[in-house]
Amino acid sequence: MRVALLTNFIPPYRVPLFQALAPKVGNLRIFLSTKMEKGRAWPVEWGDLDVVLQKGLTIPRTWRTARFREPIEMHLPIDTMRVLREYKPDVIVSGEFGLRTAAAVRYARKHNVPMAVWATLSDRLERDRGRVRTRLRSWILKHASLVFTNGEDGARYIRRFGFPDERIIRVPYTTDLEPFLNVRLERSPSPSLRVLFVGSLSERKAPDRLLEAAARAANRLRSISVTFVGDGPMRLYLQTRMRSPSPHVNVRFAGNVPYSDLPRWYGNADVLAFPTLGDEWGLVVNEALASGLPVLGSVYSQAVEELVRDGVNGWRVTPSVDSIAAGLARVMAVRRAEIGRMREAARESVAGITPEYVASVFAREIAELTD
Repeated sequence: MRVALLTNFIPPYRVPLFQALAPKVGNLRIFLSTKMEKGRAWPVEWGDLDVVLQKGLTIPRTWRTARFREPIEMHLPIDTMRVLREYKPDVIVSGEFGLRTAAAVRYARKHNVPMAVWATLSDRLERDRGRVRTRLRSWILKHASLVFTNGEDGARYIRRFGFPDERIIRVPYTTDLEPFLNVRLERSPSPSLRVLFVGSLSERKAPDRLLEAAARAANRLRSISVTFVGDGPMRLYLQTRMRSPSPHVNVRFAGNVPYSDLPRWYGNADVLAFPTLGDEWGLVVNEALASGLPVLGSVYSQAVEELVRDGVNGWRVTPSVDSIAAGLARVMAVRRAEIGRMREAARESVAGITPEYVASVFAREIAELTD
């Protein structure tokens, strides 16, 4: 079976999934819009994957919502019909929801090829989309045989178009968890609460709200140490304006680190803080939980909604300063013995969400499209 997968680029955490999927479908060719997007501090690593870089345009834009603004790139591949004609796929999976997917639909209809959409999105983030984009997506879904979503929040969005729930397959984000599962569950005791933030220092990820919340929650009995792993447009602001938000808060900026080094950072923390204003998933949640690190996470992340059980393997908050501060206070109130139980529960909650498992779901559903 020849499967064409259309996606913008391949982040390093996706490589294990695609490598697990390729032998299960027989022949997987991945068509990319770009080698890597600007602002992504990741190396281009494709391994032995069959990858084709499409011709097209990349246009810088600003993602505007009621809660944040963020620079993004819009990719417009112009040779989708040609590359699909040359490859002659038995199934097409398009990992986006725009003009390239529309071109893939045209090819699929003309050549009677089943078409699946991999809609990595969340209902919460898609509410501000304009009419033109909404109409295009409605047309695409009328011709899609299947839709893969990250979780239930993404499925809610797809159902808004009248797409039948039985043809919506939930496939969570995943990566190679082995390096994170090898992190020791035991943490050396620390007089301060060690809070780890991993991600872009951007308005959407709300690192400023985390620091303000830490300043409110810390006190002379228990200080808070916040470590930021990652970089972004808010770093200078955070460094110059919020370096010492409170005498009981210590802040460290580690910058970007190699992906392979992340387990070490998770292993030296007491809790991962993920105060995002909106995330279609949030793979850092998987990584932290696999490392035995409880997560203080925003419910505006689909990963938090799907994986974090409040008081069991983490704490669920809204991305307001008050809610994050209250969450930090709850973390500091947990007894040492209870933290050990939460670390075990954290690891158990994601142990089965592996690239092999997710690839098996993809392969099974793709195979049924050709029966």
